Amino acid sequence: MNSPRLFCFIPALPTLALLGLMPAFSVAAPPEAPTNLTVTAPNYNTVQLNWTDNSTSEAGFEIHYRAGTTGDFVRLGRTDPDEITVTLTNTSGNTTYQFQVRAIGSSNPVEYSSFAGPVTVLTPYRVTSSDFRGAVLGQPFTFSLVSVNPAQVTGYSVSALPRGLTLDPATGAITGTPSELGKTAGNVIITHSNGNPGLSRLTIRVFKPQPSLAAPVVATPPASVELLLGALPATVSLESSFTDPDVSKAARLVTDLGNLDFAFYPESAPKTVENFFGYVSRGDFVNTIFHRSVPDFIIQAGAFRADATASKVTTQTPVMNEPEITNTRGTVAMAKLGGEPDSATNQFFINMSNNGANLDSQNEGFTVFARVAGNGMAVADAIAALPLKSYSTVNGALTDTPVRATPPPAVYDPSLLVRISSATSLDPLSFSAVSGAATIVDCAVNGRNLILTPVSVGETLITVTAKDLDDQTAQTIIPVRVSETDTFSVWAARQNFPSPAAAEAGADPDGDGLANLVEFALGSAPLEFNATGGPILSPGGGSPALSFNLRRNITGITVALQTAADPAGTWTDQWKSTDGFTHPWITGTAAAGDAVTITAKNPAPPGPREFMRLKVSQ
Repeated sequence: MNSPRLFCFIPALPTLALLGLMPAFSVAAPPEAPTNLTVTAPNYNTVQLNWTDNSTSEAGFEIHYRAGTTGDFVRLGRTDPDEITVTLTNTSGNTTYQFQVRAIGSSNPVEYSSFAGPVTVLTPYRVTSSDFRGAVLGQPFTFSLVSVNPAQVTGYSVSALPRGLTLDPATGAITGTPSELGKTAGNVIITHSNGNPGLSRLTIRVFKPQPSLAAPVVATPPASVELLLGALPATVSLESSFTDPDVSKAARLVTDLGNLDFAFYPESAPKTVENFFGYVSRGDFVNTIFHRSVPDFIIQAGAFRADATASKVTTQTPVMNEPEITNTRGTVAMAKLGGEPDSATNQFFINMSNNGANLDSQNEGFTVFARVAGNGMAVADAIAALPLKSYSTVNGALTDTPVRATPPPAVYDPSLLVRISSATSLDPLSFSAVSGAATIVDCAVNGRNLILTPVSVGETLITVTAKDLDDQTAQTIIPVRVSETDTFSVWAARQNFPSPAAAEAGADPDGDGLANLVEFALGSAPLEFNATGGPILSPGGGSPALSFNLRRNITGITVALQTAADPAGTWTDQWKSTDGFTHPWITGTAAAGDAVTITAKNPAPPGPREFMRLKVSQ
């Protein structure tokens, strides 16, 4: 069986029969007549016909109707062969119709079967209230069912309503506060004293209110920082330090009248947000115009370029409708074709008023996917305040175009329109930093990175501020210490150890027999295996070149100086703890010779492990 056909129910015009001689044809047997014709009226302007096909060779079926039960039947139209279901529209409410159907033969001249019918149907009264309504979660809702014949109404019913809403069966008022998001569809029946009901469907979609603004929050405070005087500037990532609870994606449109920053709702309209950023990433919005402005309603853009013909922007595949947030002032929604809910492409509009009562209900609701952030509505208001001009001779869509000239010129000039010069992704947060003592640590911000430059020895606090698109802020404090020499904790933080345990002073993550504390003291790499069993340190510079072969013992370190020349001179040593060198220098004299051994002993009593540094001079 073929799919149901839809006929527009328009009375047929009378035809004029011409009399004359007709050629002779052979007459074929008529097709079998259809049976079991049924006619139903699900609402006031729709009638559905069904019948049984008893023929195997018909050319189609012919439908006849009349209004009332007397008078001539009028031929309405014909169907395809084997088609047994037809839907007729544009019928009148509370009207009696009669229908009959016959099969059409395929011979010439045409032979017809007898009629099935007539079958009588009384269309219900028209329900004049809307069949689609928007509501807002957690906000009071009121809506009334209305019949075209209110004087004879005896009661109201609806088969389904969103949670939190109830119907008064005596008045038809639906009231309450919706408690659950989503779309609910139900059958409406309005009973009348004459027995003929009013029938319709009612769909109520519960939208989210426009999300409230939220300030940034400190997610993970940055750890304290230790710097070495004379070292290169250190970079501290702020990537995970702050979050903006209400904005995860943003974009900036630069217009002739100022910037429009959009904060997006990817959780509510993921496909629509992705669709919009598709146009942004390809640069499709560059050099486009705001082509439409309706006072106290919307301003619209995204479709046409600021060129001599207002040429069209190439569109992507239409995006599925995602109406979840109500159309309030400052929200950004997608435009679409009338009667086609899933037809949005590149045209978007800014709501200049609270348009939910209209746009949340119309065309299955218009998808809100962003809001104008910061002071952007001042820019939108400035666009909406511009005088309007029709340039429909250039482009039929330019009937209410805002123009940056008073009065607007009669001749189309794209340079006087409101143009979008760029559209780019935007970080929802911007950062700044202030040093408590710039003489100790200088600071700067590059994107989401904090740059710290050591200036002098000491400690200070760095105040980092994150600001969102609505100028709301959050702050965190980072302690910073600048040391004259390296410390074990600073050194360990630079090594990228695979785990906290591997960063312990006594750990040996590379397995070369040298603990991290020794690797720190010798300046060697703790994650690179030393195959020689011990480091060979070269001080570099000068002549002759010296190498130090260090051996540990209980009370000190024996240093064998290997040189090709006379290393005679002086040597000094100093011991250190993990927090810095604390003992005074001890000076001695190295004897002349091809090989000199110096043993430096810790002058302090045995205690925690410490380190020695050695200076040799000629």
